[in-house]
Amino acid sequence: MRGIMRISWLLAIIASVTVFAAPPSASDQTNTDRPAVQVVADEWPPFSGESLPGRGISVDVISTVLRRAGYTVEADIVPWARIMAGARSGEYDIVGSLFFDPEIDGYMAYSAPFYQTSVKFVRRSAAEHRVEGMEDLAAYSIAVGDGFLYEKRFDRASDLDKVVVGTTLQGIQMVAAGRVDLTLDSEEVIAHAIRVQDRSLQNRVEVLPFVLATHGVHMAVSRSRPDHPQIVADFNRVLGEMQADGSLNALLAKHR
Repeated sequence: MRGIMRISWLLAIIASVTVFAAPPSASDQTNTDRPAVQVVADEWPPFSGESLPGRGISVDVISTVLRRAGYTVEADIVPWARIMAGARSGEYDIVGSLFFDPEIDGYMAYSAPFYQTSVKFVRRSAAEHRVEGMEDLAAYSIAVGDGFLYEKRFDRASDLDKVVVGTTLQGIQMVAAGRVDLTLDSEEVIAHAIRVQDRSLQNRVEVLPFVLATHGVHMAVSRSRPDHPQIVADFNRVLGEMQADGSLNALLAKHR
């Protein structure tokens, strides 16, 4: 997305076996004059969601990094369509849970990625649907999220049988019920939907090994803010500090 872009999830968990509280960085102590910013993301668990710890991986990381950089942060979970409209108009300062997209880059300035994920397909268990490349997809009906961004060629393919759904969970449930052949999303989003949101899906669907795309997960700042270069620079600097001192891995461990 994004409306689907890191340190590998498994590597982050492994690296977090040794968790420690990092001492305050220089940025914690000196950048206290930064302005308030609003961070928004959509319901896209485990990356963002109202009921998730810290409102999800993305919101938690973005808010923590910016606070360490001296910013006052407010965070909200907002529907994806509203986020895109608000991002274009400059209504929102910062959008989280973003994959890099050239169009969005025209009005939002991207940070360095703080996570990395792979986009994969889901089929019904024991189905014979085979996907080893884009050329295999024409034979299948595919549930896609409304306005979600997966991979440029796939997103622009008008000859595919795409069935629009509201959420990844809805798409997986449709696959399990045989209403569509395939759906897709970030592998973490798929895993969360199956293991947490609807456990009845665990023996009814399976994730295919083919990777449609690998994306970094970013935040992006509205270019309508005159200080957007400073916000991005501050975020990237403190993110680098947290990667170096181990506190990013400790933060990610909360979301495993």
